[in-house]
Amino acid sequence: MKVVVFGGSGLIGDGFLQESLRAPDVTEVVTIGRTPLDLAHPKLRQVQHTDFLDFTAITDELRGADACFWGLGVSSARLSPQDYERITHDFTVAAARTLAKVNPALTFVYVSGGGTDSSEKGRSRWARVKGRTENTVIATFPNGYALRPGFVRPSHNQRSKTPAYRWADTLVTPLAPLLRLMRLTPLLMTSTAQLGQVALHLARHGYSRHVLENRDIVTVAAQAENHG
Repeated sequence: MKVVVFGGSGLIGDGFLQESLRAPDVTEVVTIGRTPLDLAHPKLRQVQHTDFLDFTAITDELRGADACFWGLGVSSARLSPQDYERITHDFTVAAARTLAKVNPALTFVYVSGGGTDSSEKGRSRWARVKGRTENTVIATFPNGYALRPGFVRPSHNQRSKTPAYRWADTLVTPLAPLLRLMRLTPLLMTSTAQLGQVALHLARHGYSRHVLENRDIVTVAAQAENHG
């Protein structure tokens, strides 16, 4: 299986990347990014690309892919509405449409977030933008999926580059056993490793729904682990 990963330098993208490199049935992982990753692996091929609104120049690099895992994303804080929409929606849709032309049966997994608005009519702008992105991905690919995780904890010895997120993870760590005891973990929390495992499971087996909330993510991650 050939996997394309966007956002490999970020926390969630790293989860996709690491789990794909570890998977025995993944023969090639292609990362698309503006700068090279500090990582070498026999399965890994890095493609540098700067124009995320036009992927025509790297179409051949995308050809033959079985799955695309989209981990590229930004917070709406400190961004203009136009920049947030361009990065969140326009970048994703440009890549999806290019991939659909050469790999219409491809599995496209887009990481959204809890509270995303599929109706595109709610009060929250970020939720509407992500909802519109989800809807476009799912309409573009028969095997298109949106993951809506809650709080995502880092795996593979990684740390978030965002100070606020690192602070939040430090705060959540001592509470994790209590959340498990209260059976709240499936509702509120997942990990970058689980997101990677779920994305691979979707590429291999699909799922009954195209939008997966945090509880679904935890459930499918357990299924993926049971499948070995």
